[in-house]
Amino acid sequence: MAPPRKQITIGFPVFAVAFTPFKPKLLLGGGGGPTRAGVKNAMIMYEIDPHTLDLKPVAEQRFGNADDGCMSIAIHPKEKTFVAGVNSPQEHVASGRNQNCRVFVFKKGHFVPRQTHKTLDSLETIHYQKVCKFSPDGNLLVTGTTDGKLSLWMWPDFRLAVPAIDHKGEIADADFDSSSQQMVSITDKTCFVSDTATGKTLWSIQDPVMSKTIKSSFRAARFGVVASEGYLFLVINAKDRKRAFICKWQTEGWKLHRQKAIGHKPVTAFNISDNGALLAFGAADLSVTILSATGLQTIYRVANAHGFPATALAFSPDSRILVSASADGSCHVAVVPTRAGSWFLLPIWLAVAFVVALISYLLLLEEDGAEL
Repeated sequence: MAPPRKQITIGFPVFAVAFTPFKPKLLLGGGGGPTRAGVKNAMIMYEIDPHTLDLKPVAEQRFGNADDGCMSIAIHPKEKTFVAGVNSPQEHVASGRNQNCRVFVFKKGHFVPRQTHKTLDSLETIHYQKVCKFSPDGNLLVTGTTDGKLSLWMWPDFRLAVPAIDHKGEIADADFDSSSQQMVSITDKTCFVSDTATGKTLWSIQDPVMSKTIKSSFRAARFGVVASEGYLFLVINAKDRKRAFICKWQTEGWKLHRQKAIGHKPVTAFNISDNGALLAFGAADLSVTILSATGLQTIYRVANAHGFPATALAFSPDSRILVSASADGSCHVAVVPTRAGSWFLLPIWLAVAFVVALISYLLLLEEDGAEL
């Protein structure tokens, strides 16, 4: 029997999805930008009914009609603080006054604006803050823009922790490891792992090539956590748009652990569950898929989750719900199959059983030795 899922119309293109860590709620961001009259630009918080999967609005932050849509969202892991990437009106952008990084605090059921910052230097309205994410310890915020600027900010001071880096290409993704000491950032051509204290590059790959005949580009990057701690997952799309791959790297010594072709269309969105056991991706064929982080096996797939390809994905903090969103103005809410949880616990159960058996055997040897 297929797990419950539901398609929900949001009413505007959605480009960012995240769950709050406190009394988990869903946060969506998007909009039609300044050129599409009648389509709002907003960030909305919802409660998810665990039985019906319906979304109930809790709070809404409406941006101006002259503003751009909300293109990225970061939620602080310990505070009720939210960061949204929203370009200012076009005349502000053109004059260098684009306060595109907006900070809000959630108080008494409302988003309260706290401060605004400039993380984007471009004077062209086509560029925006595509990436923003807090470190697990909450002390750092990384922002990445489509004109190639990667910035690492100290929180809550909002001062640069290290000098901003020009990656000379659109920042496609960025992530922190669980210790907050390393950060990965990618463009289509480059992948850098950096020390967050110094900004020094610890490891890098240029121009990914999956085979002699397949030219490729980086699309997404996530450090493994909990069940997948010690690994880095890189999503790579073939430039001919006919295949997509996941590469799983060991962070100790940076050795390729495994790579696998995961589809015949480019990946458009990617994420990892909080327990580190599940990977999810949306593809250009409109599908959404959940994989095992251990063996990269397919656990669950929805063939036509959206009318347009998924733009963002998020697992609930308990890893039981996957939400995907699209520029078609829809949100797809799915319960993660219970067999996925059983499958991923199997290696743990086997490991525990082995340890118990080994301890029992050693104790038996000790007892036998004492009797001699």
